[in-house]
Amino acid sequence: MNPLNCSTVTSDFSQKVTILYLSIILVLGTVLNALALWVFWCRMRRWTETRVYMANLAMADCCLLLSIPMVLYTTVRDHSEDLLCTVSQSIYLINGYMSMYVITAIAVDRFAAIQYPLRARMWRSPRQAAGTCALLWLLVICLVSLPAVWKRDGQNFCFGNSQTRGSSVIVFSLLLFVIPLVVLVFCSVRILQNLVRKKAQAQAQDRRLIHKALCVVSANLVIFLVCFLPQHVALLAKLMTEYVEPPCSVVQHVVISVRVASRLANANCCLDALGYYFVAQEFQEEVGVKPPDSSGIRFPDLYKEKGLDQMTTKSIIL
Repeated sequence: MNPLNCSTVTSDFSQKVTILYLSIILVLGTVLNALALWVFWCRMRRWTETRVYMANLAMADCCLLLSIPMVLYTTVRDHSEDLLCTVSQSIYLINGYMSMYVITAIAVDRFAAIQYPLRARMWRSPRQAAGTCALLWLLVICLVSLPAVWKRDGQNFCFGNSQTRGSSVIVFSLLLFVIPLVVLVFCSVRILQNLVRKKAQAQAQDRRLIHKALCVVSANLVIFLVCFLPQHVALLAKLMTEYVEPPCSVVQHVVISVRVASRLANANCCLDALGYYFVAQEFQEEVGVKPPDSSGIRFPDLYKEKGLDQMTTKSIIL
């Protein structure tokens, strides 16, 4: 059956759940990211590579928050394509791609720091991280503009329209997801292997730091997979329905999967923000949340005594 002839109208109950969910994301995400940006710009005593990346991640999350009001509007009523909707849709897409690529850049930066510590110390710097983020913003903005250019007659580049994505745009979206996915998984697995090996050989006082680094890397990988993998699996299923002509019930289930997975991806603006406050001890102290530390040894003092191996582990967290 042709997917175009299959009704995929959203029920009133689904609309109410979507509105409630997005409202919660909007309020919670605004609070968390506003606090994160305030700490980054007003309270930070020094910048590190990871903090530069995280500040840009918070700004990417703000793109989603800016577009949510338009998503809510198009959820309750049909909206013809205009400049406002096109701009809002573009800002919405910037969040997804920028979040994926910044998280991947963080993983690459950590991989270089722990795999090639001596060479990495020569070129890793907050300025280099800022330059990388600037290039990523430029790249993502250019990529987001392509779907609007590629759209065919009868297709709409606005929220809530079932023909927003043509097959070529879906293939393009999947490609843009697979590239950072492969890089992120490779870097994260290698980092975790390295840290597990170091933890087995480390002294007792160093294992706590290595364990925290393990949690940080694992959390970033899990957030990426939970937020973005279901969405792109659902898009792949939607792409298949355009070629195999399945029954209407299958098309409806696929459309529902795309909608649910897209809403799940929106949660990244909150999950990213939570990571800002519980990743590093120094960051926690900036926001007034000091974790228990029975040793009484602060990280900077520890690294003065230990050397390069601890410095590379610290670079993963901070």
